[in-house]
Amino acid sequence: MTGTTFSTPAPLHVAQADGVRFATLNRPARRNALSDDLVAALDAECERAAGDAAVRALVLRGAGGMFCAGGDFGGFSAMMREPAPAGEPDPIAAANRRFGALLEKLAALPVPTLAVVEGAAAGGGCGLAAACDRVLIASDAQLSLPETSLGLPPAQIAPFIVARAGAARGCWLMLTAGRLSAADALDAGLADEIAGADGIDALLRRALARVLACEPAALRATKRIVADALRRERGAALDAASGEFAAALRSGAVAEGLAALSGKRAPRWASDAPLPPEAR
Repeated sequence: MTGTTFSTPAPLHVAQADGVRFATLNRPARRNALSDDLVAALDAECERAAGDAAVRALVLRGAGGMFCAGGDFGGFSAMMREPAPAGEPDPIAAANRRFGALLEKLAALPVPTLAVVEGAAAGGGCGLAAACDRVLIASDAQLSLPETSLGLPPAQIAPFIVARAGAARGCWLMLTAGRLSAADALDAGLADEIAGADGIDALLRRALARVLACEPAALRATKRIVADALRRERGAALDAASGEFAAALRSGAVAEGLAALSGKRAPRWASDAPLPPEAR
């Protein structure tokens, strides 16, 4: 396994191994709550991962056995006591929208994204997980959507919760400040797999092995097609998808895939899943 550790802002620790980017929320003393600095660091990391052809997957997890406690309201404490500025952008709304932009960017990444939920994911932490392609959850972890019990709407995460749980169920969970066990989260569609007796890292390695068995350019094209389908009319999306299919068929990758299948061997792009670095 080859690995690289990147120098990134303190709230986020990033490492890369065999094409897999591991981004770890690194504010354990604050239960990895989403400060402005952490949101900015995650946004920058999404930009880097999207632009790096060597990245084949992104894994998002939290340090200290905790995924993310949601928004860090410490930065809002002074602004909460002040009226919205007249004729100027509201700084609270702007900060909230920046988090939504991060979720959009994470959901649109051109590589598979996996959230590893340990401990708890609350509020914005649920939103981060919901924006990922695959949510792996420890058997003793919990998800919660406490915003309405605190007097807030779940403003930026609502579309991502509804996309996973469905409109009726997702809305009810948010309306009732829902708290879910790992099994409940799986049933609601907010988690995809629960770790077994061999633990969350073993589950992650199995998921990554499935991703790394697939051709990288085909994965990126698939993510583009799905993102396009969510943005446009179905017919226009299918028109664009046909172009992606034709480009893939002519790329040489399909010939290699068919040759590997015929020869009962792994294709040249397949690689072993790396061991995840320890969450710090």
